[in-house]
Order: sequence, then structure tokens, then C-alpha cells
Amino acid sequence: MGVTMLKSPDWHLLIVWYFFLGGIAGGAYFTAAIADNFGSSRDKSVFRIGYVLALLLIGLCGILLILDLGTPSRFLNMVMNFKFWDPMSIGAWMLGIFGFFAFVSSALSFVGGDGVAPLRRKLSLIGTISGFFIAAYTGVLLSATALPFWSNARLMGALFLASGASTGMAAISLLLYLSGESAGDGFKKVKRADRYAIMFEILVLAAFLVLLVALVALLGAAAKPLISGHYAPLFWGGLVAVGLVVPFVLDFVGHRARALGALAAALVLIGGFVLRYVVLMSIQA
Repeated sequence: MGVTMLKSPDWHLLIVWYFFLGGIAGGAYFTAAIADNFGSSRDKSVFRIGYVLALLLIGLCGILLILDLGTPSRFLNMVMNFKFWDPMSIGAWMLGIFGFFAFVSSALSFVGGDGVAPLRRKLSLIGTISGFFIAAYTGVLLSATALPFWSNARLMGALFLASGASTGMAAISLLLYLSGESAGDGFKKVKRADRYAIMFEILVLAAFLVLLVALVALLGAAAKPLISGHYAPLFWGGLVAVGLVVPFVLDFVGHRARALGALAAALVLIGGFVLRYVVLMSIQA
């Protein structure tokens, strides 16, 4: 017998964009930190774009969260009254902490001098922790709700983290291509890393789907909209096919063609958005 669905939270596109952009921000910052700490001087454009992109997107996330709450005072109330047991309160605080690291890293990436680089690199490694949190906590936040499907989907945080890594790398590689800097080693390195990120996301998604099959038996109709209901074509076509399989194949078949690499990056971003959209909307169908 299926579990009775509780009243849905009625989340809309503002939250979908908040989840999506937050994932890209975390993934972009992580990519920039890796390029900064373990790359060469030729990777400067990679970490500059990554740090600045993370800063801009986390700023947009703050605006989206305020708009969703209705008034800035509600956001300030969450910030001023920290509640360690409240996922929303923790998320608001981590948004500010990650924004701080993104701002400092972005600023230091444009400052010359041999003494600046070591400080920037150390800060970026610490900031990566908050970036990982931002990318993954949205999935964990869903798992912390009382709705049967979300509360039983234990791999949601890992799936959102994997998607954040791949979309962050995809966004950086796409911006490198659009800015005319795709001829360097940085573009190739990011694309290579993104292939591994896509592979990891596919593996996590496969494990997630295995659990979903079990959830369908446990929850009945509560878990069906995602894999066999109204949103199933978007899930299988938009996320699995267009967002993962096609870009993975394009990267392998046309890894020497930069235009195909840019197309693959764009498709990964589409898939990342579709993932958040179908997860949030299907359970509210």
C-alpha cells in the first residue's frame, strides 16, 4: 500500500534556479581551486573565471532566496538568528560564508605579487569546503523534508554534488570557449576533468535509480512521477540522454573539436537544470 502524500511545499522556479545556480557556483569554485593549487601559470584564466563565476552566481542565489522568502527582513532574520537544527538557517549562513570566500578569491586572483598567490591558494582550499556544502546541501535539504519520496531519497545530496561539479566545470569551459581562450591547455584540462565528473554523476544517478525502484515498491505513487509519470520523458530525455549521455559521447568523439566541447558543456548545463526541475516539480505533481 502506498504512503499517503503530505501537502507539497509548493516550491516554484525561483527555488529551481537557486538550486541550479548554487550547484554551478560550488562546482566552479572547486574547479578554480584545483586549477589554482595544482595547475600551472597557463591555467590563470581557468581559476579567474571560476572564482568570479562562483561569486556572481552565489550573489544571484542570495537574491533568489530573498525573493522566494518575500521580504529581505525574513532573510536577515534567518541570518541574525542562527539555528543549528534548521537546514534553511544553516543554508543561509553557508551562503554568506561561501560568498565571502568567493569574493576574496576573486579579488586576489587579479592582484599581482608573489606573496598573494600562496594566501589565495590556501583560502581557496578552505573555501572549497563551503562550496561543496552549497552544491550538496540542497539535495540534503530535500531529504530532510517530511515528504515520503524526498525523505527516503538518501542519495539526493550526492547526486546534486556530482551534478554541481560537472555543471561548474561545464560553465567554465563554455566561458573559456566564448571568450576565445579555448585554444590553451586550461580548456583541455577542464574538459577532461568534466568527463570524469560526468562519469561520476552517471554512477551516482544509476545508484539513485536503483533506490528509486525500491521506493516505488515502498511508496507507490509517491515515487512514480519522476521515473514513469508525467515528468519521466523530461527525466530520461532531458537529463539522462541530453544532459549526460550525449555530452559524454561528444567529448570522446570530438575531443579535438573545441566547438563540440562547448556544445557538450551547454548540454551538461541543460541537464543540470533539468535534474533540479524534475526532482522538485515531479514530487509536487
